[in-house]
Amino acid sequence: MKILKLMFVLLVFLPKFIFSQDNTDYSKVKTNSGDVKIPGNWEQLNKMDDSGQTYLKNKDGVIIAIAQNPKKAYSFFKNNISDFENVKLFYTWDSEYYKENNFYAEKIKENAELEYIIWKYNDKKLDNVFLFGSSKSNFLNLLVYTNNWSEDEKIIFLENLYKLNK
Repeated sequence: MKILKLMFVLLVFLPKFIFSQDNTDYSKVKTNSGDVKIPGNWEQLNKMDDSGQTYLKNKDGVIIAIAQNPKKAYSFFKNNISDFENVKLFYTWDSEYYKENNFYAEKIKENAELEYIIWKYNDKKLDNVFLFGSSKSNFLNLLVYTNNWSEDEKIIFLENLYKLNK
C-alpha cells in the first residue's frame, strides 16, 4: 500500500517539477540592435539618442542603463582582431574619456572567454559599474547605478544580465 501511495504521489507531482517553466518576470528593452531581456520589472526612464543607452528603474530605486550597438559604429573598432580585443578597446576608449575629465575610473574584472570587462567610474556621487561585452556583431553596454546594492551584487547582476543576452 505504501508503494502505491508513493507511486501515486510521484505520478501526480513529478511532471510538475520536470516540466515546470521559468516563472521569472522579465522586462524587454528595444535597443539599436534588437531587444535585451532583463530579469524583473523595470520602468523605462529615458533613452539617449547619441549613445543608444536606455535608462530604467525598478521598484527599489535601482537604476540601470542598457545599450546594444553595432561594433562597426565605433571609431576604434578593428575587423582584424578578436571580439575580446575590441571589448578592451571599447573599455579603454570610454574609461579614458572619464579619466581625462577628472573622474576616477578602475577596471574591476575581465573575462576573455566570455568576452567582457567590468569596470567603474565615480561621478563624485556614486560608482557607475559597467559591463562592456561582445554579443555577435554588437557591443553590449550595461550599467548599474545605485547605493542600494553592494559592488558584488552589481557585478553579479551585470554578469547574469550579460549571459542572458549574449
